[in-house]
Amino acid sequence: MRRDTWHRYAHIPTPIYLLSLIIAMPWIRQSSDPKWILVHLLLLGAITNLIFVWSSHFTFTMLRLPATSDRKPYLVRVIFLNVGVVLIITGKIQEIKFLMVLGAVLVVISASLHAQSLFKHMSKALPSRFKRIPRFYIVSALFLVLGGTLGGFLSQGLKGETQYQLLFAHYSANIFGWIGITVAGTLITLIPTMLRTQLPVLAERRGYKSFPWLVLSTLLMMSGALSDRRMLSAGAVLMFMGAWLYLLSPHFSLLLKRNNPFSILSTFSSNAWLLISALSLAIDLITESTWKVVNHRAESLIFMLGIGFALQIGLGALSYLIPVVLGGGPENARMNVAVSERFKSLRLIFLNVGLFLLITNLSRSIFLFGGALIALSLMVNLLLLGSLRPAKRS
Repeated sequence: MRRDTWHRYAHIPTPIYLLSLIIAMPWIRQSSDPKWILVHLLLLGAITNLIFVWSSHFTFTMLRLPATSDRKPYLVRVIFLNVGVVLIITGKIQEIKFLMVLGAVLVVISASLHAQSLFKHMSKALPSRFKRIPRFYIVSALFLVLGGTLGGFLSQGLKGETQYQLLFAHYSANIFGWIGITVAGTLITLIPTMLRTQLPVLAERRGYKSFPWLVLSTLLMMSGALSDRRMLSAGAVLMFMGAWLYLLSPHFSLLLKRNNPFSILSTFSSNAWLLISALSLAIDLITESTWKVVNHRAESLIFMLGIGFALQIGLGALSYLIPVVLGGGPENARMNVAVSERFKSLRLIFLNVGLFLLITNLSRSIFLFGGALIALSLMVNLLLLGSLRPAKRS
């Protein structure tokens, strides 16, 4: 199977989850746990599938290995993942705890297989300049193992402060560990690649130096929650922010450039939401008196992290990466890039303004209007990506 054909099939789960999210948007606010649908359709469904595809692709590309050698094992772990997601969502809706536990077990198995596969191929690869980047993906997959395990315990309906401590550790592992560290490793090379410039030595060096601090800070966030030490978790969130800013700092000059592509604008917007969310979370951890209050106040932060950070960086990356993998020569590539850049300002404005209205949540009508703007932006992005022309078969 050709590379472009493989990628078209491998991406199928992501738009399915995103379309499901659009359909479910009017009911999110009315549900007993408004953030639950968002977290599990968007982050566990759409974004996790996207990470599986691209962390595998980047690993094989950077290690200069044939990607075809991993396609059957990849299919197995993606089936495990998506069966697990469906069981978790079905179990939640039907209030069947056994299904949620079984789903969590399948997600954990899938993440473990993913980490094992990447480690196996990294250990066999010859020395190369970017051999250290797959470490980000391996460690982040292990955080999904931790987050999925905690999710299994949470599905059993724990009570009291213990429930909220586990919930905070669960979010920390999945959002900062699984998604955050994956994105951090990818940004080292992706930002200059999107601008078709050479990777600055400083950006590469700072990216690698930030890695242990991102890992340590995420572990401390979880440890602070599990040991009932909010100040420890607050300090860890601030540490994570510092490491993230250190990683991004060589790229700040790009913000001053004119006519940046949609991929770059979306990437920097997503990073802004991440830093705003992290700062707000640290303040809540310092000022609030219980984990229950921290988690309730974090509901708007989940929207920021899910839509503002994870979804937006995914859309930005896809607008650059899909035209690349479709190939078809310079003419086809230029045409696809032109399509992926259409309505870029409107797509960004609708998503970010819609998110702002969503998190302010001044009234039901404003919440739904914000959700509609996000849904419209998402639909336009999906239609544009779906209209990109694959390479002609010879």
